Amino acid sequence: MMIPHELKIFLGIIEHGGFNRASKHLRLSQPAISANIKKLEDNLEIKLFERLGRTVELTNAGKLVEQYTVRLTALLTELQHAIADAKGHGVGQLRCGAATTVGIYILPRILVQFKKQFPKVETQLSLDQSRTIQDRILSNELDLGFVNDSFSIASSLETRATIQDELVMITPPEHYLARTQKVSLKRLGDLPLILGPKNSYTRKIIEKFLDTTGIKYHCIMEVENTEVIKAAVSEGLGLSIISLARIRQEIKNHLVMPVRIVGLSMTRDFKLVIHRNRRIAAPLKAFLEILAAAGI
Repeated sequence: MMIPHELKIFLGIIEHGGFNRASKHLRLSQPAISANIKKLEDNLEIKLFERLGRTVELTNAGKLVEQYTVRLTALLTELQHAIADAKGHGVGQLRCGAATTVGIYILPRILVQFKKQFPKVETQLSLDQSRTIQDRILSNELDLGFVNDSFSIASSLETRATIQDELVMITPPEHYLARTQKVSLKRLGDLPLILGPKNSYTRKIIEKFLDTTGIKYHCIMEVENTEVIKAAVSEGLGLSIISLARIRQEIKNHLVMPVRIVGLSMTRDFKLVIHRNRRIAAPLKAFLEILAAAGI
């Protein structure tokens, strides 16, 4: 069940910032885009856009139409879910959003289990920043999302579950710390660390924990990509502090070894959030039950 074609094009122009960009994303010619908007404006007897050279802006009437179109889209999606509920858990859709760590290293095994039980449910997983995930839940583009624990969620969202992620030091398998798999806080300050950029969420979490100890750490290299960090540690270029969930395969293959810091437990939480005022469709309810059974 879809919104009228002209309204879909109307939203596309707003989302992509103009007729030309909407044409590329919607795979329609620019004359077709213009013709559909002209038809919509004629039917509504109002002007929707002010054309300013190559850019367009919504008129006041256009902003009103946008508000109602977004609400209409949400209602039609809710109707689809209600119909799916009437047919049972076996059909419908589940739209998930997640931060990278959860989306790549934790959530897939849960989604595999869900798909085995409900193979006909259309399942989508989007990886994005926490704020974007929240906005997409609020605009009814996602049914649920996993956001990091430092993010203050909107009042219209509620937390339904929490995933805890542990951060550990990693070393090459032949490193002397790999034998005991632990390191003292005092020794930590002398170790060469390879870390992510200072503005990254994980780096901020690491610095927050280390600051509480008063130990000055020694960063010899900043790397943006987690896979590069793991490879660099495996090759003996240095050590790192990283999410345990991200290195399970490397531990299994004996490429790196986890080392815990004595006297310092580094954990972070990812919150599962849903819209507080939106009905819980059958696929989402089933997914929440699977998460609860998995201890999440």
